[in-house]
Amino acid sequence: MSEGSSLKRAAEFLRSALPADPFQLLFVAGIVCLVIAHGSQWWPELGWVNVVGILPIVFAGAAGYFVCFLPGDHTVRRILGLIFLPTVAGLGILFVCLDRLVGPTRSVLDSTGSVVAHQFSWAQRMLWKAPQGFQFTLIGLLLVAIFTSRLAFGIASLPLSLPVRSVSQPEDPGLSRRLKLLIWFLISLTFLPGALLNFVTFGIPFVLTSRTPSYVQSQWFSISLSVVAGVFLLGIALGVVGKDGRAAARSLVRLPSLEWPLLALAFPIGIDTLISFGQYAVDRAQWAAHDFGTLPPPQLASYFKIPVTLGVFLIFISAFVEEVIFRGFLQKRFIRRYGLHRGIFLVGIVWAAFHFYSDFSFRRFTYQEVLFQLCFRLFLCTALNFVLAWLTLRSESIVPASITHALFNAFVFSPVVPSFAGKDLVRIALWAALAYVLFRYWPVPSEVAFEGAPENAGAALETPGQGIPDSSEPGLSLDKP
Repeated sequence: MSEGSSLKRAAEFLRSALPADPFQLLFVAGIVCLVIAHGSQWWPELGWVNVVGILPIVFAGAAGYFVCFLPGDHTVRRILGLIFLPTVAGLGILFVCLDRLVGPTRSVLDSTGSVVAHQFSWAQRMLWKAPQGFQFTLIGLLLVAIFTSRLAFGIASLPLSLPVRSVSQPEDPGLSRRLKLLIWFLISLTFLPGALLNFVTFGIPFVLTSRTPSYVQSQWFSISLSVVAGVFLLGIALGVVGKDGRAAARSLVRLPSLEWPLLALAFPIGIDTLISFGQYAVDRAQWAAHDFGTLPPPQLASYFKIPVTLGVFLIFISAFVEEVIFRGFLQKRFIRRYGLHRGIFLVGIVWAAFHFYSDFSFRRFTYQEVLFQLCFRLFLCTALNFVLAWLTLRSESIVPASITHALFNAFVFSPVVPSFAGKDLVRIALWAALAYVLFRYWPVPSEVAFEGAPENAGAALETPGQGIPDSSEPGLSLDKP
């Protein structure tokens, strides 16, 4: 296959995974800006008052995701009431508090006109020097406003919809609605269990004793907290998906044959080992070229570390929870709706959005760092998701994917490889290469990938245009089975 043909197929595949109405991306980008804003820099002089103004913006971001999937009959009205109104109210609270704390001083001898002009000049200066959280909020509102204007004139639509595939399988409307509610919960409200646990374990003791509990500084505390939050998350998700969804996920919670756990162990260990040997080879070459005879040579053993056993066990539980949800339930539904490769890719996008709140909470990123983190998260989750999906489909169990996922996280928390510039990008590139090799040379059998799908699904897999929809077909909406 020629390079031009490969690029064309890749472009067609990416286009098939984008909304049928490209302007819907403006709306999604605006909502993501609101999500990012909550953890960005706000006015430090306001202290905890920032939280009061940020909470309505957090609500607006979650409501925006909800409107993406369930816009209702009066979509414009819902956007204005659930997104614009809370956001403007939150910003208004912050500006009123800022005006009272650090606003311009006024003299009783000033005329009303001069006071207004002075206030306007002060507001201009504050907007010009506004922190990034405020700027991201304004960008988000602008993008949402552009899309809403198109929506009001009938030249845009919601809910989010994708080009259809011939292998899509009709589902029960109730199950389709539960699927949308689950996706909305995963990308907008998954921070709630962790936030409540943080309040109980940190907030209450801090209020009672006026000092930070010592256990908060322990890495075990953060890992254990994430595990408990994950268990709560799993319980909520299984409640949302209903009986049929729980049965689908339960069918993959079983022990596979021995070779699959061994292969699951080999993937992350092999990739990080390869990175370690590569870094050692580079350092050894530099030592031989510049430091031979003056410094001792690099020691191979220093390029490897072993993560703590208990930490791996706790991380496995957290990873298992995510695998039950994403590979156990969502993956089957997305593959049946959108085809093998496109379905896996879309699960990776949802999985990436699932991490946005944690990625940007309590961070002070620059604009370049925000863009890098977004691209990094999307690339990481889509690349890793293809490997985890391959393990799940081939082994017909989520246990191997949970092992790989847990080890990947363990190597992040307790790095095996010494840090160097670009290490994370190298690791993700290797995972992407592994995903390509697995699907290229050991493809998933169609009867496994489309278990329970229509009879023509397997035939569709064998066509040269696998995963590429026919442009003449109508759009498939997440609001309709």
